[in-house]
Amino acid sequence: MPSNYLEIEKALIAAVESVDSTTPLGHPNKELKTPPSSLWLQLNNVRSITEPATLGDEGEDNHLGFLQIDINCPKDKGTKDVLEKADEFSSFFTAGKSLLYNQQEVKVLSCSLGAGRYVGGYYRISLTINYYARTTRQ
Repeated sequence: MPSNYLEIEKALIAAVESVDSTTPLGHPNKELKTPPSSLWLQLNNVRSITEPATLGDEGEDNHLGFLQIDINCPKDKGTKDVLEKADEFSSFFTAGKSLLYNQQEVKVLSCSLGAGRYVGGYYRISLTINYYARTTRQ
């Protein structure tokens, strides 16, 4: 298997669920059918370029990307709950943090919070977790 795209994504999702297993959560390409009337999350894994990290038939490839955690709350409820949830995730996803799933390691490069905005009747702030993962060519 030349890469572990699934394991990389699973490592990211498992890490989010380890921080918060109770807030309703939409996964990549699987949104919540009916968003709740309280705080909810939506994950998007945005993959970037894959480049060789080492050369040779059994060299390593470096996979870059970012996980976006959209933190949503009903309109006109203020920012307290959204920002507390952002603080909870950002204190976990610190630079250098290692995430592991089925022997696949993912390293956090950075974590940053974007501007708030209204999307579909909800107030949303997106937390962006930049990462990289190495895989061995086979």
